[in-house]
Amino acid sequence: MAYRTVHRGNRLERELPALRLLSVITAVWFLAAGWADVLMGYHLLAVLDFFLASLFLFFRLRMNAMPISAVRGFVPPILLFLNLLPLGASFLEAGFFTLLLRHIVTLLGTWVFMQFRRRDVFFTYLVINAFSFLGTFLLAGDFRGETANLAICYIFIVSSMYFFSMLQRNTSRELAALSTAERQARDMASRDPLTGLFNRRHFDEHLARMLREGTGVTLLILDLDDFKDINDVNGHQAGDEALKKMAAAVSRAVRRDDIACRIGGDEFAVLLPACPENNGLVIAENICRQLRSCAPYLSVSLGVAFAPGGSSPEDAFRKADAALYEAKSKGKGCIVSGAMLTPAFASLCGKD
Repeated sequence: MAYRTVHRGNRLERELPALRLLSVITAVWFLAAGWADVLMGYHLLAVLDFFLASLFLFFRLRMNAMPISAVRGFVPPILLFLNLLPLGASFLEAGFFTLLLRHIVTLLGTWVFMQFRRRDVFFTYLVINAFSFLGTFLLAGDFRGETANLAICYIFIVSSMYFFSMLQRNTSRELAALSTAERQARDMASRDPLTGLFNRRHFDEHLARMLREGTGVTLLILDLDDFKDINDVNGHQAGDEALKKMAAAVSRAVRRDDIACRIGGDEFAVLLPACPENNGLVIAENICRQLRSCAPYLSVSLGVAFAPGGSSPEDAFRKADAALYEAKSKGKGCIVSGAMLTPAFASLCGKD
């Protein structure tokens, strides 16, 4: 199930001043429109507007928690209908176009708030409307003496604020839970459950993408020495611990942008984007040092190979795999790069 992801960063930083200005203009408009409702006598309409606008925002937040494909094409009509529904009560009144303008600004202002502060917008909108309509009814009570109506409207507004605030908090919790579940689902699809490193699928996808985009990549393939003996003599639990130690050593040795993966059994791989083969050898040596420091009884053999942009993932992997085979043939804890391949092993990757 795919969910819409909101990307912030530099674009949002550039838009913040305009968003803040539009938010302030919207808030001022809400307050002014509340007083205008009093002058036109739309007390009931003001209450209805408050209720439906709050309901509209609640459903808008709920839609954010749904797959975008499920609501694409239906959101704008629903929002427009909910936001303009109160106009039906005043279609024949003299203030119809004033209210129409108010609701258009409400719709646009709500969208601005949604883009600016996605989780706080409901409560912010609620407070703005509360002040607007409380001002409306206070003014009505002062000049018209409608004490009973004022009390009823005040109770309705306060209870509505409490009710919809509870809905907003529940919605926020559901959105947070959805976000956590989505992140966990992504991790389950791309992570190895034992070591926490990326899995073979993630490795294949990123290697192909880097080469397709023309980014040269240095590929490291690692293999724990005598791993079968560790499993046979000490049991699978000891083997799992050895794999975890290996994963920890790799994670500490690589750079932030590097991609460390467990691609099967005791075999690991690291993608080093935009990294020359010589620098890959340095990182390979660092992996060996990290493994010796956390598990002196373990050793690892490594094959290192650089693949230029445009080459095929299969050729890149074969070259690094041939380097690993030659490293293992030399004994434990050896490192061989693609440039160091002897003719016998170079034939495995088609190198002349």
